[in-house]
Amino acid sequence: MKKTTSKKLAKKIAKYSALSVAIAGVSEASGQIVYTDIGDVTIDGASTEYILDIDNDASGDFIMRVNPTSNTSGPVTPFAFMFPATGSYYNSNGIVGFSSGGFNYPSNFNSGSTISSGAAFITGARGDLNYNSCAYPGSQFCGGTDGFLGLSFLIGVDTHYGWARVQVSADATSMIIKDYAYNSTPDASIDAGQQTLGVSEFEVNSIQHKYNNTTKVLTLDSQITLNEMRVFNILGQESLKVGINNTHTEVDMSNLQAGVYIARIVGDNNASKTIKLVVK
Repeated sequence: MKKTTSKKLAKKIAKYSALSVAIAGVSEASGQIVYTDIGDVTIDGASTEYILDIDNDASGDFIMRVNPTSNTSGPVTPFAFMFPATGSYYNSNGIVGFSSGGFNYPSNFNSGSTISSGAAFITGARGDLNYNSCAYPGSQFCGGTDGFLGLSFLIGVDTHYGWARVQVSADATSMIIKDYAYNSTPDASIDAGQQTLGVSEFEVNSIQHKYNNTTKVLTLDSQITLNEMRVFNILGQESLKVGINNTHTEVDMSNLQAGVYIARIVGDNNASKTIKLVVK
């Protein structure tokens, strides 16, 4: 028997799939960017290693290292590199980069570039920033200027994304680690160089909600003026639309049937927040 799907049904399936993703991705955590300025730490022939503890929990997440121009056993090729390490030489923490010719090269991000799960991460391996004045063409830290590393690491079982700003000398004999940051919300992206949440993100996180399944009332409080709320069922159909124009409101949800809903709240400056509601 030939199986067919009508355009109308296909559209409903698409809406359901998109909304299911939205439901799975809703987070109640406000989150924040955790920024650390370490005051320009230099590693070179006198001090060849720095342990980068991006979440400052006294357990190193990455090791930054240079080989000096010489050591007790003789000449050493200048070499700036890094690798993930917490309790072992290599671990599952990741560095955004690529592989070429059997070597791994961390990418050099521009300020404002997004670091997220969509990036290509090197895990369980060393990443070479600059080898012998960038003798290898894959090297991305060649100009002796600031660059941003894209990082992923675990806090417990949750993945977090962050960045570190470094300056590698053009001849690879030294490296300066300047500052770093990460997004405390698991799986949430961060922009290279980002130190705080943007205005719109702050406004989103200032919207608080509480739903009472006994009275069927949703209470909204915000530091900004809220303009409207639209509620959708799992098929993507709009079930309720409410105008607000206030920082506080109580919305009667008693006309909604039992089920799972997604509510999108919109405030001033196009700030918005999406929440999951379970109506019983």
